[in-house]
Amino acid sequence: MNLGTYNELEVVRISDIAYILTDGDNEIFLHKKEALKEYVAGDRINVFIYVDNEGRPTASTKHPFVSIDSAAFLEVVQVNYDYGVFLNNGLVKDLLLSKDDLPLTIQSWPIVGDEVYVTMKVKKDQLFAKIVGRKLIQPQLQPKELLEAGNNYDAVVLFFMVEGIVCFTKQGHEIFVHFNNTRIKYRLGEAVSVRILKQNDNGEYIGTLIQQKELMMEDDSKILLSYLENHSGQMRFTDQSSPEDIQAAFHMSKSAFKRALGTLYKAGIVELKNDKTVLKQKL
Repeated sequence: MNLGTYNELEVVRISDIAYILTDGDNEIFLHKKEALKEYVAGDRINVFIYVDNEGRPTASTKHPFVSIDSAAFLEVVQVNYDYGVFLNNGLVKDLLLSKDDLPLTIQSWPIVGDEVYVTMKVKKDQLFAKIVGRKLIQPQLQPKELLEAGNNYDAVVLFFMVEGIVCFTKQGHEIFVHFNNTRIKYRLGEAVSVRILKQNDNGEYIGTLIQQKELMMEDDSKILLSYLENHSGQMRFTDQSSPEDIQAAFHMSKSAFKRALGTLYKAGIVELKNDKTVLKQKL
């Protein structure tokens, strides 16, 4: 019998609570609450084999959302920091995505209600969720419609890269978002609305998770103002600070930082010095 997939087995006996099935060599239980109908000895049934909460191989006539031969977006139903996150796979037992396959920082883990695109794997006679590789998602889902620049689309954060994050629509479109086009840190599996900026020659979409520049100025200025108010009215950051330092502190590009700083300066809220920026009310 093969775990994580479908097996055609024969009913050999019936107990008070279960049907006993066999492949000719081994026997397995199909609990009556997992049966589609009443069976009799000799019936052949196509069942999915999974591992129950006691660690025993068990049969089910239910169709899980993913198997070792398929993949899908599964919803997080429980988070356990010792083990990982549990996903609803349509069976009595939820599917574990191990903490070994999750981001190093717990803040980047999915929370209940988030969704991740996974398949199933067998490890040490147990079934686990496995995140599908980035380059395998599009071929599996095969998106049929093109995304249009300037429009927003619902997507899910699935990968963290050195320079940004990679989101996918449920239809399978891959969208890269540079860190300069974000303002907060995102979770694996978090649902987002991405505005498409362009499509590269290789077909990859480039998107943003911030508003247009003119609309973002006020929000970015509020971020700087809040930082100043929480740091005794001054900060070491100026228009001469490095893009790397600005990105690390404010999650914005240097150009966005300079626009926000300029807004505060023109409004008479801050004074710009060679080595720092000072909130005027604190002078």
